[in-house]
Order: sequence, then C-alpha cells, then structure tokens
Amino acid sequence: MKQHKIKKSRGLSEWIRVRFFPDRIVSTPAVIDFEALATQGFRIVLVDIDNTIALHGSTTADTFAKKVIERIKSAGLCPVIVSNAGIERARSYADSLGISFIAHARKPGIDSICRDLAQRGCPRENALVIGDQLLTDVWSARRAGIPVVLTAKRSPKELFTVRIKRLLESILIKLGGRSHWDDLKGECHDRM
Repeated sequence: MKQHKIKKSRGLSEWIRVRFFPDRIVSTPAVIDFEALATQGFRIVLVDIDNTIALHGSTTADTFAKKVIERIKSAGLCPVIVSNAGIERARSYADSLGISFIAHARKPGIDSICRDLAQRGCPRENALVIGDQLLTDVWSARRAGIPVVLTAKRSPKELFTVRIKRLLESILIKLGGRSHWDDLKGECHDRM
C-alpha cells in the first residue's frame, strides 16, 4: 500500500512539472543571453508585460524594458509583447518599444499565440516565452509546445487575483518537487 502511494505521488509530481515548470528560471530578463539563444535557432521572443518587463499597470516602457527589448533585437531576435491586457494598453506599451503585440492573449489559452507564430512562419520550437507566472505564461507555453523562461516578478505590487495565483504557484512548486525547481535556476546560455 505504501509503495502505491509513492508511485502515485511521483506521477502527480511529474504531471505538474510537465505542465507548470519552465525550462529555466532567472532573476530578471536582463540576465538572459539572447545571442546564445539566437545561435540555437530561436527567432521570436514572446514577452509578457506585467511584472516581467514592466511594473504592474504600466502603459509605456521604462528604461529597464527598453534595454531588455534592445538586447533581444541586437541578438537578431524579434520581440513580441504577449499580454492578457486589453488592446489599448498592449498597443500603448508595445508602441513605446516599437514592437508588435498580441493583446487579449487569454493565457493560458494558446490560440492567439499559435496564430501569430503561424502568420510569421515561425515554428513553435523557434519561439521563446518569457514571463513571471506559472498559471499564465508557463502553462500557455507548455500547452503550445514553446520553450519558456520564468523570471522573478519585478515588483511586489500585484493585483489581488495575481496574489491568489501566487499561492497556487507555491503549492505547485511544492508538489512538483522543490529540488527539481531549484535545478532550473540559472543563466540562459546553454541549450534550452
């Protein structure tokens, strides 16, 4: 009986890791080696707004976001904002960076992301998602078959609904295995 429970637990842990654990965890998108990713065949970087490159609720990019996007462009990659925000806010933010965007992405839904990649002629394995949430950014990337990097949130200021999601994330991390989680932390210069 006890052995059966252990197998079941491992099955649940693996199920969680496959769906909710990223390929890599970094402290900030500023430490990602975009040149190395470009040499690996990545072409498009799908970037979340809130608490990934922007402070929550921002409608225009600050210096930090501009530097991250410039590093993506300098590596020969195409940055695209992907947000659950409405079209006006996503457009305003993307316009301040001079890049395209996907609004109302409905993450963890994948339809708008997959449609955008198809229109660009970019296979999913040549795209990369960067975001700060397991239940939106990572889960949508996993569902779409796109590699994903999780960043620490930029600011502690978040909506109440996001704070609830953070509690669920901590449960998923515990159930998925803290040691597996910790193994994902580090720079993004080796093969994704």
